[in-house]
Amino acid sequence: MSAIVLQAVLQVAQLILPLLLLIWLAVRPARGWLAYTLQVIAVAGTLTGLWLTAIWAMPPFWVPYGLLGIFLTVLVFQFFGLRRESTAPWDTGILATLLILVISVSGCLGLYVTVRAWQGTRIPAVPTVDISAPFPSGTYLIANGGSTTAVNNHLQTLDPTVPRFSDFRGQSRALDIFRISSLGIHVEGWRPEDPGRYLTFAAPLTAPCDGTVARVVDGVPDNRVPRMNREQMAGNYVAIDCGGFFLILAHLRLGSVQVREGQQVAIGDALGQMGNSGNSSEPHLHIHAQRGLPDGSPLGGEPLALTIDGRFLVRNDRFTVTGR
Repeated sequence: MSAIVLQAVLQVAQLILPLLLLIWLAVRPARGWLAYTLQVIAVAGTLTGLWLTAIWAMPPFWVPYGLLGIFLTVLVFQFFGLRRESTAPWDTGILATLLILVISVSGCLGLYVTVRAWQGTRIPAVPTVDISAPFPSGTYLIANGGSTTAVNNHLQTLDPTVPRFSDFRGQSRALDIFRISSLGIHVEGWRPEDPGRYLTFAAPLTAPCDGTVARVVDGVPDNRVPRMNREQMAGNYVAIDCGGFFLILAHLRLGSVQVREGQQVAIGDALGQMGNSGNSSEPHLHIHAQRGLPDGSPLGGEPLALTIDGRFLVRNDRFTVTGR
């Protein structure tokens, strides 16, 4: 239950913190022009950092645009509708000064992760392979993806100082993908434990390349949200030899895999369904490309960067598949 409470608190904070900062800026603008400028920068930095590095699935992707609209509205009203109460650079009380300085720390951190998130949008200077979208028609959101840890948690497994990461190094440049509605909704209700209430669960999965099925695992139970199975990290998965590299599609639904090892597949062939098995806190598709498929550690191959239909996808990117 503690994991459920923690994740719920984080999601609430993702919305409440920006709203509190915007209310503070609107209701208590600093009097001195320098103090006010620092206040605006601190709020802007925090909002931007959250926008680019938090996962906007719940709350949905359009919420940051609303927060930006509120921020700009506050600035316009204060610029045109208010006169600064002082022409001094810093004419603010002690408590207000302390609050501005504290929020400035958050703003600096936000600006730092903003830069890191922007850097993460660039294709890394490593071998890259391109595949087709592994889905039929629908709208999808990237939860993890990109070339820095600010937008892709998988990159932590490139750290050579952690020995256990070597068995999972192949997934270092992976994508995690949710299925969402056109309004950005991906779940019925607030953090339900039943994985079947998530739009991703049981969504069809298709082959993203022509190749041969190299490995199949099916038999791992789906987790109740947000529990995870760290004993069987990939859960149910399909590995496809695409010729020159392997694709791993993981966390599939128990009993849904429709292919067998050695079977030839073509782009668009049915593979199974997305699920919530393995090291997965809620239903999503994990997909990555690697060279090699080691017997003892199938996720331990040489990691490759991945594009889908020519697009390098990063956290909070959305894409729609049509005509399938």
